[in-house]
Formats: sequence, structure tokens, C-alpha cells
Amino acid sequence: MAQIRFIFLGVAMMPLAAMPAGTAVAQDAAFAGRWQIAGAALAPWAVPGRSDDKSEANRLVGRSVTFAARSVTGPSPLACGKPRYETHDDAPDMLFQGGLAEPDDKGNPRDAEALARGIGMTTKTVRTLETGCSQVAFHRLAADTLVFGLNDRIYTMHRP
Repeated sequence: MAQIRFIFLGVAMMPLAAMPAGTAVAQDAAFAGRWQIAGAALAPWAVPGRSDDKSEANRLVGRSVTFAARSVTGPSPLACGKPRYETHDDAPDMLFQGGLAEPDDKGNPRDAEALARGIGMTTKTVRTLETGCSQVAFHRLAADTLVFGLNDRIYTMHRP
């Protein structure tokens, strides 16, 4: 069974008994705190010509996201007032909702492991955080690096 930690603003530990009924604040401490969206790249599953609009990437890059016990603060669609955190380990074929393993636009298979290495994955699995607020999942490639996929782009986050 995975160890569950209760984080209050990424600093103080709180026992389960002190939590109000119905408040889901369990969070893997490795994700807690502030992260900055450092960059965006076109995802391997993006269809050429369909994903040329960079306005969303321009809006998100440089912004901060903070994972706290009772909220996720940051730009839409990442912010959330009442997260229901879940963490699990994912292999390359499960990253970005399976996007790395999907066939290309011509039906040819992709090598999910090679694509994962290309974005910085150096282990067999990575820890993934889901907030329960959207379908966006945050994959922890290293202690100071998260990635998430959104609208045909892969975004990279670092601790400021």
C-alpha cells in the first residue's frame, strides 16, 4: 500500500483525524508546492497543421502552479478548488493518457519507450499525480521536473 502523506500548504503535516469529513487532501509530498511551467513542445501524437496555434502555450509558459492540500492554484485548466489527489506509477505507454503509444496519423506504431526517453524519462516508470479536477495528469520525470500533456503539446514544469 502506498504511503499517503497529508500536506497543508506544502509545509505542515496534518493527521487524518484533524481533517474535515469529505475533504480529500492526500497528496504525494514530491509534488507539493510551487512549480513553474518552463516550456511547451508539440506532442508526438499531434497532427501536422492541426496544432499550429501557439496561443495556449504562450498563455501557460512562465506561469506557476501550486499543489496545496486544499487547492491547486494556477492558470486554467490546471487550477482547482477541491482536488482529489491520486498518485500512481506509469510506464511509457501510459503517459499522457496513452498518447505516446498511439499509432501515428498513418497507422504506424510508435515506440513509447523511445518517445518517453526523448522527453527525459530515465526510469521504467514515473510517478503520476492526478488532481481529479481535469483530465490533466502530471508525470514526475525527476525531483525537479514534471510534464503534462494538453491539447497536442507537452509542457515541462520545474521548481522555481
